[in-house]
Amino acid sequence: MGKIYLLIGATSEIGMAYLEKLNQQNEKMIVIAMYNGNKEKLEAQANAWNNLIMDYVSCDLSKVEEVQKAAEYIKEKYEAPTHVLHLAARKFEYVKFTKFNWESICMDLEIQVHSFAELMKTFLPVMAKRKYGKVVVMLSSVTKGVPPKYLASYTMVKYALMGLVASLVSEYKEKGININAISPTMVETNFLSEIDERIVEMTSQGSSLKRNVKPEEVASGIEYLMSDEAAYINGLNLLMTGGDI
Repeated sequence: MGKIYLLIGATSEIGMAYLEKLNQQNEKMIVIAMYNGNKEKLEAQANAWNNLIMDYVSCDLSKVEEVQKAAEYIKEKYEAPTHVLHLAARKFEYVKFTKFNWESICMDLEIQVHSFAELMKTFLPVMAKRKYGKVVVMLSSVTKGVPPKYLASYTMVKYALMGLVASLVSEYKEKGININAISPTMVETNFLSEIDERIVEMTSQGSSLKRNVKPEEVASGIEYLMSDEAAYINGLNLLMTGGDI
């Protein structure tokens, strides 16, 4: 069975960095790139990826009918991916609790939690029959210790996603499927474009390494969790904090 990778949120900078690492493995593999915008940017980089056979799937993860349609397309064409990387999220921002907005949280829950649940509901039973599967989910260092101020909404969504991951590990750990998460501190990507630059700089200078995490460093962590060398690692929430948490 050849490797088939599903990247949910493929146009993110971490997704791009991970695809670069996949291409360097020098073996042919299929990549199902699920995206919602910025396809041109992804296609431009994909021209240099000789080992990746790209299949682009447009999907608005906030709409369950689109998620289900995408899942059915993938199931009909490939039955199921062998590897799943869930990166999708809206842009990060600090919001005081006095501006708590339940509708906004519900949108994030749809994009990060509900969509992932729908896709896993389709593909995990097939992976279980194969006795093989690798799943990695992007969480955040807010899921360890005390989160920073003004992140109640973001923290709620990440804890909900972490709860889903833990439940899936419990149900599928005997089926040959590895389900893990990765939790970096602030990563300098376009995901931070709604944040005051001063906050990004303060976070960088406040870290032990005097810098924020690089996308390629997160991609390296994902690469290991997705590898067969990590076959005995299951249910891990891998912290990438430079030792600060």
